[in-house]
Amino acid sequence: MRLKIKMVLALLAMGATLSCTSSRLDERPNIILISIDALRADHLSTYGYAYPTSPHIDEFAGKSTVFEFAYCLIPKTSASFASLLTGLHPFVHLTQPNQDSLNEKFITLAEALKLRDYATAAVIDNSNLSPKYKFNQGFDRTVAVWDDREKREESTPYITEKVLEFLAAPPKEPFFLWAHYIEPHFPYVPPSQFIEDRPEGRVLAEIPRAIVVANKSQLEGRPREGHFIALYDATVKYVDSEFGRIMSLISEKGLDKNSIIILTADHGEELGEHNFFFDHGPLTFNSSMRVPLIVYLPGKNGRRLRYPVSLMDIYPTILNEAGLVPPYPIQGANLFSEKGRGDLFLVGPGGSRAVVSGKYHLVKVIPQMVERLGLEDYYLFDLEKDPFEKENLARKRDQTTRMLLRKISDFFEGAVYFKPADSKESKVELSERELERLRTLGYIR
Repeated sequence: MRLKIKMVLALLAMGATLSCTSSRLDERPNIILISIDALRADHLSTYGYAYPTSPHIDEFAGKSTVFEFAYCLIPKTSASFASLLTGLHPFVHLTQPNQDSLNEKFITLAEALKLRDYATAAVIDNSNLSPKYKFNQGFDRTVAVWDDREKREESTPYITEKVLEFLAAPPKEPFFLWAHYIEPHFPYVPPSQFIEDRPEGRVLAEIPRAIVVANKSQLEGRPREGHFIALYDATVKYVDSEFGRIMSLISEKGLDKNSIIILTADHGEELGEHNFFFDHGPLTFNSSMRVPLIVYLPGKNGRRLRYPVSLMDIYPTILNEAGLVPPYPIQGANLFSEKGRGDLFLVGPGGSRAVVSGKYHLVKVIPQMVERLGLEDYYLFDLEKDPFEKENLARKRDQTTRMLLRKISDFFEGAVYFKPADSKESKVELSERELERLRTLGYIR
């Protein structure tokens, strides 16, 4: 605790002149963060998806800054959000991929904003982010959806209801509101009116080398991959409709005049491109790592930026808008500055590796996945020409491949991050509802 107090004092001492994007410079902007679990960027129309899954997000994107190549650092909820909330790489904050605590020695985004007298609130629907895991640091109030709604199907409208309640009568001081939707995380359970046909694709049971993360009951009748992609897309369209409800109220209340609104995801989802289905973690292709990142700034025109950014860049960007600077060195950089950006080193549970360097994305696949899924050892993609990662250039551009493999080797050499579950110093005891929600989402089997 003493260390945290010192950090707070340092943050106060280093506070910069308020730099807000509203028309009145004496006003601090509200911050509204909407995160959507397991949402792939490339299944949104605004990122080039062939199907109209996201009309409300598309409209929002048209008046916002769209980051074409935004990445999570690790495709698992706990560690990914630890990076977003602290501006730190997973190898620095050391929060494990899931079911692990956020170290209290770090100044979270909410704690930093409290120094500017922000009211803070969160509505969360993933028990990996439970207050028991310390993800509520700095929030005046955290609504843990699983405590109030037992059925998974009830959670999405409940989140929207709580967000609308907050926005209908917002606090007098500027506020930071974080809402995290569980859609479209597996199992995909959208309302039927959102389900549309998709190409049938392969019969899952007939794919010779595949990993399908699903219950036996879900695989009865020999379903094809298109069945599940249709369900996934329907959950995207469902949560898009809820986002539309929130944006309508924001506009009606005039909150868009002095609110920075950020829409993003903690990670993507594997839907069979690499013979891995309905989960995320062991692979570091764009399907798991590339996330939507759309930032609305009051009074600014819409635009699209193509340089690579990451979720840990949200932290210094918001601090800057609130007139603050980080209290200690961080790995994140202001989203709106291309200068001085380094390579992005991505990691997956099990030891998978990747680097995004300029226009290139190099993926190094772990031997177990090479064997089980019939993959190559490594892949090189040109993101500018091939954002959907269809062509592996690793052998055609051997010099670039070798250079990026060396970068990966240098970065990860000697790194100690992943720990076995039984090595944790303290175990967090979750409630039966929290455990059941984790089972529902597939974290506990």
